[in-house]
Amino acid sequence: MAIDLGVQELIVLGDSDFLIRQAQGEWETRDLKLLPYRQCVEDLSKRFMYIEFRYIPRFHNDLADSLATLASMLPYPRNTYITPLEIQVRDQHGYCNKVEAERDGEPWYSDIKNFLKTRRCPEHANRSQKRTIRRLANGFFLSGDVLYK
Repeated sequence: MAIDLGVQELIVLGDSDFLIRQAQGEWETRDLKLLPYRQCVEDLSKRFMYIEFRYIPRFHNDLADSLATLASMLPYPRNTYITPLEIQVRDQHGYCNKVEAERDGEPWYSDIKNFLKTRRCPEHANRSQKRTIRRLANGFFLSGDVLYK
């Protein structure tokens, strides 16, 4: 499919370290049944300006499985340009990068912490907010003045 779409640069992700190393030429292919496949990979690799083979451990390949399933479900007309999908892996969750303090200067968890101390919701909270605070408080506990999840 990549050749049909005119792709010039390709990154191949695989969850078999053995096959990725064979495709990279680091390990030789001895099994006679696999030699034609190895030759096919070599021939196809020559048709790209740049090709890279990357090993992804099986416990990290949930995303690869999802993308492969999605790709198999979508029809691609031959003359359609497909914008590359760029995925970034972050060290922190998105909310850790964005949430610092509320408008009142208190941390986001202050209502939960106060509820655990006093067993009372803030006076300004409506019924829905009170229910949310009680529900969230079930996932935390207070030890002295420190809130733990």
